[in-house]
Amino acid sequence: MKKMLIVIVVMLFFSSLYAEENANLKTEEKIDSIYVLQKKIYRTVKDQPLQDKKYGVEFNFLRLITFGSDSDFLNHSLSGTFSLFYPKKKVEIAFPFFYSYPTVNLHDEFSQDYSLRQIILDCHYRKFLGNSLNKFYISGFIRYANLKGYEDEGCIKGSRDESEMKTENKIGIGIGVGYRIFSYAGFYWGASLSLGNYFIGENNKFGDQNFYDNDNEIIFIFEFLKFGWAF
Repeated sequence: MKKMLIVIVVMLFFSSLYAEENANLKTEEKIDSIYVLQKKIYRTVKDQPLQDKKYGVEFNFLRLITFGSDSDFLNHSLSGTFSLFYPKKKVEIAFPFFYSYPTVNLHDEFSQDYSLRQIILDCHYRKFLGNSLNKFYISGFIRYANLKGYEDEGCIKGSRDESEMKTENKIGIGIGVGYRIFSYAGFYWGASLSLGNYFIGENNKFGDQNFYDNDNEIIFIFEFLKFGWAF
């Protein structure tokens, strides 16, 4: 009887030690889990530069530069974007715009006039891939293009009146990828590449234009030198 009591006491002693050790391990695992969760939350909260900002405006300032009279072309253009930010949804809705009206060298009366005025208005839906509205995103967009120019490949400068220029309205859609860097002060920079296709409007109407002109069927957008301010 005494031996049995001794065995029972020993078993209870070791059982209590095992239970205590197991409890300590579970407590350590809980502490580790809480620590990992805290680090994740900290990273997410820390990477929220647009938490209190709703709007943004950006421009490509190099577009404001006009080539001098000694160049072959005198180019008037402007490129910018107005954005709406939704940090909780990690979404940006952007409205890029572009205006361009290149003309020939005013001092060369025999130069060819390939003037094509372009007014471009876009709407881009951008979904960011990280924990916040920052860095990499994917996008879809719709584009409206208003083009005005001569229907042939060009003309001798001065031989055509502006009233002979034709207008074409086009609509297209596409997809893209991009990258944004936002600062807590509000300044930001971004780069993007988008491809699309016009499905409404006549293509190649204005003759021998550049690949980047919207007279083509394909929409190609590459942005690298736009700088903005969020507020």
